[in-house]
Amino acid sequence: MLRRLRWKFTLILMLLLSGVLAAVLAVQTASAVRQYRAGTDLVLRNVLQRSQAALEPWSASLEGLDRDEELYTAIPAFCAVVDGDSGQILLALSFNAAVNEDGVTRAVEGALAAGGASGRLPGQGLRWQIQRSGRYLRVAFADLSWERTGAGRQILTALLLFAAASAGFFAVSWFLSRWLVRPVEEGWRRQQQFVADASHELKTPLTVLLADADILLARGEDTVDSQRKWVESIREEGLRMKGLVQDLLYLARGDAGQRARPREAVSLTDAVESCVLAFEPVAFEAGLTLDSELAPGLSVLGDGEELRRLGAILLDNACKYCGPGGRITVTLKGGERAALTVHNTGEPIPAEAQAHLFERFYRADAARSRETGGYGLGLSIASAIVEGHRGKIGVRSAPGEGTAFTVTLPLDGK
Repeated sequence: MLRRLRWKFTLILMLLLSGVLAAVLAVQTASAVRQYRAGTDLVLRNVLQRSQAALEPWSASLEGLDRDEELYTAIPAFCAVVDGDSGQILLALSFNAAVNEDGVTRAVEGALAAGGASGRLPGQGLRWQIQRSGRYLRVAFADLSWERTGAGRQILTALLLFAAASAGFFAVSWFLSRWLVRPVEEGWRRQQQFVADASHELKTPLTVLLADADILLARGEDTVDSQRKWVESIREEGLRMKGLVQDLLYLARGDAGQRARPREAVSLTDAVESCVLAFEPVAFEAGLTLDSELAPGLSVLGDGEELRRLGAILLDNACKYCGPGGRITVTLKGGERAALTVHNTGEPIPAEAQAHLFERFYRADAARSRETGGYGLGLSIASAIVEGHRGKIGVRSAPGEGTAFTVTLPLDGK
């Protein structure tokens, strides 16, 4: 599928670029052809102007046929003076053109037969113009070879340029298609990984549910109270699956752009303080020390429920990985932006794992995450919440320093 998409991108880009170039070359070629014709018409006008002097005096024969005028033209041309009543050729003047009586006669007859003030004689390779002076007609002819050669050369150049440019456009389009398809390819890969991970996470609770259900069915004669253990197990696994599905839906709505950007002023200080109060019993039960230092009166444009969830995710993560007898410190500071830091002592996160912490279903220690009931979605949701509030989230972890997650958010009014 991705290969077909890449080919489509390539063809579309190539057609667009080639179409623009073809239009430019067509306009340029048409302009050049008009210029060649204008050059021929200019020669014809000059020849007609010069031949005016030949009417006084003029010879009633073709004695002037081989007489060269002083006018030199790059385009071979000649002019014939014709009696308008009888159609007899009275005089022929050559301007850098090798012509004979028969050629002049055929040219004049063709021009008069065509009618009009100008035209072409393709069979003889001539362009002509007529001017009337009293009873006399002056018919000027110019060789079309120069015009045809120039136009042909221009068309050939345009075709060669178009062919070479098309090959270049194909190479550029193929390269750009790789660049354009890369986000789609990455999204496709992440989607496949997301589906595989979600299926894997759902498989375990489903297996437990089915096993417990089979046990209940096998003991159909027993009372519900006697089978409470299996019923509670089913309920517990069902709640875990519900939580997982809700987390997946939250992330999916964010991916689809269906989460509205928050616009209400929310006290970040109150949101973080409520999270700290909620986790004090958790830390106490785990034998941990929980300290906080919160700057008062900090407000942000956001969703209070999501901000509390953000704080809960960071504190829950800190409690799980703090280690026995450890310390958790929550700091909230103001300034240009609000900065929330949740620091915990304990084993540091490996450097190679820190870059993947906010990926979905990623767990640096999969065994410990399963023991604590995690799915590897908490930090992904935290990152989505921060992004939705136009903030940034980062992590710093090193031996002897512990681990610190820092969130920066724009303050209300800034």
